[in-house]
Amino acid sequence: MSAADSTCWTVITAAARGGAAERDDFARRYAEPIRAYLAARWRGTRHLEELDDAVQEVFVECFRGGGALARVEVGRAGGFRAFLYGVVRHVGLRFEACGTARGRGAGDARAAIDFDALPADDPTLSRAFDRAWVQALLAMAVAAQEVEARARGEAALRRVALLRRRFADGLPIREIAREWGVDAAVVHHEYARARDEFAAALKQAVRFHLGGEGTPGEVERQCAELAKLIES
Repeated sequence: MSAADSTCWTVITAAARGGAAERDDFARRYAEPIRAYLAARWRGTRHLEELDDAVQEVFVECFRGGGALARVEVGRAGGFRAFLYGVVRHVGLRFEACGTARGRGAGDARAAIDFDALPADDPTLSRAFDRAWVQALLAMAVAAQEVEARARGEAALRRVALLRRRFADGLPIREIAREWGVDAAVVHHEYARARDEFAAALKQAVRFHLGGEGTPGEVERQCAELAKLIES
């Protein structure tokens, strides 16, 4: 299946079936939101010492036979983000109840997760998860833009480098123009194109996590929400 045809659900389904590459992909995509949520939840507590074990336990819960990924409802309300958030909360609660990493009495605790029965969460924990989720989406968009740029050629790759110099390195356009030995107006024009290309890549990342089912309006709405989270 091509990258263009892939969605979060195809990756998740393959990971649930035991595909090693898909499980590695899953872990790379979602480790940081998982870690961010648990770190925020346990800040200032003894459970923070178990953070690495807890992150791994989330993956155990997802990948084990009959685990969370095997039970996920494709196209469920809230998308995969809401589902993963529920799994991470469940694992966090289980650690706190059992008092240790893999969980004394984990066999009983690993029953099917009843998401509706989970207690209400602190909004600050949701924000910590969401910020890390946004970073994961942005990283996915950057990677997609770079792949597309390699196919388009040197000029497109230079626009990717332009965004990196502007945002990662914090250089103003006039300094980049001086560094590249071109007129600032040219750099401004290429910068506008680069931003449009990144916006297209970000929409692709959002569609991926909507399972390929999001309408253009829904994609635009989620991109707007991402922008608010980035600025917050």
